[in-house]
Amino acid sequence: MDRKIKIKEILVFLNQIEEDYSFKGNIDDSVQGYSSFHDYKPNTITWIRSNIIYETTKDSLIEPIKLIIAPQDFLGEDGCLNCIKTEDPHREFFYILKEFFDVVEQPKSGRNNSIAPSAQIGDQVLIGSNCIIGERVSIGEGCRIYDNVVIHDNVQVGKNCLIQSGAVIGEEGFGFLTSKNGSRERVIHFGTVIIGDNVEIGANTCIARGVMEDTLIGNGSKIDNLCHIGHNVRIGSNAFVVAHTMIGGSSKIGDNCWIATSTIRNGISIGDNALVGFGSVVVKNVEAGAVVYGNPAKNKEVFKEK
Repeated sequence: MDRKIKIKEILVFLNQIEEDYSFKGNIDDSVQGYSSFHDYKPNTITWIRSNIIYETTKDSLIEPIKLIIAPQDFLGEDGCLNCIKTEDPHREFFYILKEFFDVVEQPKSGRNNSIAPSAQIGDQVLIGSNCIIGERVSIGEGCRIYDNVVIHDNVQVGKNCLIQSGAVIGEEGFGFLTSKNGSRERVIHFGTVIIGDNVEIGANTCIARGVMEDTLIGNGSKIDNLCHIGHNVRIGSNAFVVAHTMIGGSSKIGDNCWIATSTIRNGISIGDNALVGFGSVVVKNVEAGAVVYGNPAKNKEVFKEK
């Protein structure tokens, strides 16, 4: 059973992390656990993204919401016993959950792992079971590496990274040359993979090492499950790459980009702050700040003209 948390404690926490908010209700009231708005459970804390969602769902509520984290323009606060309005309810809600309700089990270190003697493992690194860590690998402090991860020779992983189960980092990419007799021969990959701080790599994602240059993943970037990052790819800081995305070799993804499930041809450049929509096939460079989607991917304004 979740312990009761007084709303006063939650407000103190929000003040500590310097979140801007307004509150209406009883600070001595309490919540017991959390739930989603669409499946609200009595006496819990929940959150909502917009008034539209509230209007289409409120009639299904059996009793008033005990505490809701809502946007600043929320119009349903009179139907809730307690309401916190804020600029980013999604962020504040999950900060609160992490502070008061976090029960996520950390991976247990040290079963059936193969860690090369020359690997450098930082402080407070957790490594799950059946992992392979190659020669001269560097893993920064505070990283969490789940089960069945393979990190090949010379890969560098920054601080506080999360690498989920089954990820393979630093394998050779799909590079071949044609011999005189017409057969295909694999190209030797001399580069490695360098991953910045606070990066997340999803389950069963593969990141190929570079051929001559290194494959780079910038600070704060998040790569979802089942993605392929080709050799020599460079991803900037705070980029999001959604599940099943394929990024061809030598492509460059800028800072703060959002790449929904898409295919990106090799050698493509995508500028900072660009958004690539779901299901896109990107065959031409994308300018900074552009929104593109489709097959082939085109700028949103081009589609409007049609």
